[in-house]
Amino acid sequence: MSKREQQKQQRRQHIVQTAKQLFLEQGVQHIQMQDVADATGVGIATLFRYFPKKEYLVIAASSTITEEMATDIGQIVEQTISSYEKIQQILDYYISGTRDPQLRLAKFFESFDLHEKIAEESNEHYAEYLFARSKLANILLTLAQQGKQDGSLRQDIDMDLFIITLVQNFSLFTFKVSLASHDTNLSQLLSEDKQLELMKDVFLSYIRPQ
Repeated sequence: MSKREQQKQQRRQHIVQTAKQLFLEQGVQHIQMQDVADATGVGIATLFRYFPKKEYLVIAASSTITEEMATDIGQIVEQTISSYEKIQQILDYYISGTRDPQLRLAKFFESFDLHEKIAEESNEHYAEYLFARSKLANILLTLAQQGKQDGSLRQDIDMDLFIITLVQNFSLFTFKVSLASHDTNLSQLLSEDKQLELMKDVFLSYIRPQ
């Protein structure tokens, strides 16, 4: 790779990291492309050469966040503990994301859903996002294989399918429930903590060896 190409990649990475922080701190809807250009110290024309639409930048930020999550979960999977305990820690990892008083990740992914369809127009940026998701999926498949070997998970179900389904849906649930509002009379019954712990217990009970 030429020095010029390295510089372009470094600049792109800097743009994405800066945009990610702006999106998380201030909300996707409140950040304009000019804000990102100003924060990264590049001209607006330069920014548009890298990302012709804001949606492409949003999906690039999402790819980075997904990569970071994959790294965190990969570290859990690499531990020398049972697969059951690893799944328990992964669920706790997603629950911990709801402890942020500003709910930055939950709000980001809620906004991302609104931008994803337009972002699909860009093969390059959307392929990057799909690659990040496949990286996470492969880590989860590794965990499924570990569960088959160490005997800490039940053996009579399709564990590959189950673990990917579990993590995908539990992560979505944590974001959704953290943003949900309820009638005052139901707030204690439907508290976020109670719902998340209940769902966690249901999943963990299901995968214990029978």
